[in-house]
Amino acid sequence: MQNLKLLFLLAGMLLLPLLASSQQTMTMNNAGLETAKTYHAESLHHMNAEWANQNGETIQLADYLGQPLVLVMFYGRCTGTCPVLIQRTWKLYSGIDVDIRDRVQVLAVSFDYKNDTPQALKEYAENEQLDIPGWNFVTAQQSDIRELAMLLGVQYRERSDGHFEHSNLITVLDAQGKIVLRSEGIKGGLSDTATAIEELFKSDLQ
Repeated sequence: MQNLKLLFLLAGMLLLPLLASSQQTMTMNNAGLETAKTYHAESLHHMNAEWANQNGETIQLADYLGQPLVLVMFYGRCTGTCPVLIQRTWKLYSGIDVDIRDRVQVLAVSFDYKNDTPQALKEYAENEQLDIPGWNFVTAQQSDIRELAMLLGVQYRERSDGHFEHSNLITVLDAQGKIVLRSEGIKGGLSDTATAIEELFKSDLQ
């Protein structure tokens, strides 16, 4: 009996690290799913995906060649972190020097290819008062959305109720389409990020 108890104790000690590791990977915090630690190091302009924006226009990432891009992923029916994330993107955008801001492009990509049609994205952009020049709210085929998320290091999954659990990440691409800045979460200041973008834009747009 004593040997049996010892065996169970040893088994429990071996399993604890595995259980802790699994929980850490799957647990959400108030910032959403953790972003992946690795992401694509080369230009994203090679993606052939076609994205439909809120005006029904077709966009490709290669269209942004020669100009830096702020990129965020969200979905329109989200009532939790997405509105905060989109407003955080606006806060970052509005914090950029006015002489540069008009040349800043923002691409907001929806996870929800089933419901976020161009018309739905139009209504969303108008409700957020962000149906403005330089801001594109887009959708695409599921495989293209999944590929972009993987390249950015954004993790997401659809729940049984049709909503999504997802990372909260703002990504900046340089003029060649490479990831140069990442701002994770929905809390904290953005002034340092805005300053870094200004320096990047000044360099890339000279």
